[in-house]
Amino acid sequence: MTHRCTVRDDVNEADQNALFTELNLALQSEDYAKAARIRDALRRSSREGEDPALLDWHSYDIPEWLCQRAEQLGWRYPTEVQRRAAAVLRTGADAIVQAGTGSGKTLAYLLPLLARLTYPPETYPDDLQGPQLVIIVPTRELGVQTIMLVYKLFGGSVTQGVPGDPSNMFAYSGPRGLKVRGVLDGAEVAAARGGGWLRGDHVVVGTPECLGAAAAPPGGFPVWAGARAVAVDEADACLQAHPAEMASLLTAACQAAAGPAASSSPDETPVIGKHADGPCKPQLVLLGATMPPEAALEEAVHEGWLRDPVSLAVGAPGRPPAGLRHRLMVVGGNPLAALARQLRADLTDAGEDAAPARVIVFTDSEAAAREAAGPLRAALWADHTLSVLLPGGEEPIQALHAFRDARASFLLATPAAARGLDLPAVSHVYSLGPPATPADYLHRAGRAGRIGAPRPGTVTTLAAPDQADAVRQMAAGLGLQLAELAEPRAPDLAQGDGGEPADVDAAKRGLEDLFNLF
Repeated sequence: MTHRCTVRDDVNEADQNALFTELNLALQSEDYAKAARIRDALRRSSREGEDPALLDWHSYDIPEWLCQRAEQLGWRYPTEVQRRAAAVLRTGADAIVQAGTGSGKTLAYLLPLLARLTYPPETYPDDLQGPQLVIIVPTRELGVQTIMLVYKLFGGSVTQGVPGDPSNMFAYSGPRGLKVRGVLDGAEVAAARGGGWLRGDHVVVGTPECLGAAAAPPGGFPVWAGARAVAVDEADACLQAHPAEMASLLTAACQAAAGPAASSSPDETPVIGKHADGPCKPQLVLLGATMPPEAALEEAVHEGWLRDPVSLAVGAPGRPPAGLRHRLMVVGGNPLAALARQLRADLTDAGEDAAPARVIVFTDSEAAAREAAGPLRAALWADHTLSVLLPGGEEPIQALHAFRDARASFLLATPAAARGLDLPAVSHVYSLGPPATPADYLHRAGRAGRIGAPRPGTVTTLAAPDQADAVRQMAAGLGLQLAELAEPRAPDLAQGDGGEPADVDAAKRGLEDLFNLF
């Protein structure tokens, strides 16, 4: 598919994200004339006082091997949030980073924090007392995504059968033997407590509950013994859903660094603050599209977890990506039938030349997702291959990878999947029932319109008549223009003038829907 870009002088933050996508695509396809036009537009849109030459990772003291790896993976030029975060995080400062969904926050903290670690020949895996970078995430699914990204940056390859792929392991030029592991379920907690699972790992990714259980005495693994940095992704979800676990983890990180080795003499006050060459409090970075309440951030400063943090707010935090269409459908009948009919209508309206539709449907609970999976799979088998992402399922990651690798085009998910997952080229997001809060709406909508997406995307909420006003108020509070859709009618089964149904295929589908969805 050809990606088109209109280069303008007045480029806002949302347009910048689209332009960075186009810039990287132009370079990959060796369309250097187009790349030059986009580069010039980005320079004209630079913030006042910002050096327009600072457009690549080399400008931020990122090691050459990491810059090269980012370029091999298609991220030669950092986005706005990535540039601003790199400039701060490379200094070792604590930071609070807020930017819109799909703006590139994960890479914004990963590259500068990975650049602060020590690698062979300076430090070999056997020399590590514990991981140098600990990443805390609210869900297993987001944890696996983060692990795979670090794995690729460390030279790993997940592509199969793609000769000449510039991201394969043979193109990697960085230090060897780098490791990343997860502590994301009970089995991994037990392995970590056994002592061998996390030995020699440079990066560990875990949820608050699992990291806490892995480190808990007696017999816990010393997660914080060698930590130079801690990143909390989707910080509001972690701090609000797991306040006790997060307090314990962050306090333990500071206390581990402030032990006897942190002072040069018995009378010296331990250093709790920005990381320096000697032992001290790990650098802490909180990230998200939405942030915890001000009281939670004040507590983090009061407790010493954050010290003199730099606050970065990029773009329009608290708003979904620009360019998305937002729709409300008031459904008085069967919502699954209305969803199936609207999906087919959207496919028809897109036309044959459009990029293939990739759809995420959110339910309100795991039980609702299980209940909807069978009927929707039966009704949509000719249009979509359906994958179901259930946090409590036996293989939640299998469903995620099926959708990411385009083996499935329809992902049925619970609200937990709205947090941070970077799923490529999502064209439509549907909610079966309104999200619980404006923040939940923001995160669901943010699965579309992400950097690299070939089209902005459409977000549709299906609501019962008594829920519609709540959705309208939510949209107004987020500053969205909400289009209202009529509930699709069932196909007409009446005979036409010639004694035959007006549309045989539609009539058949209508009968199948009656059987599968009612």
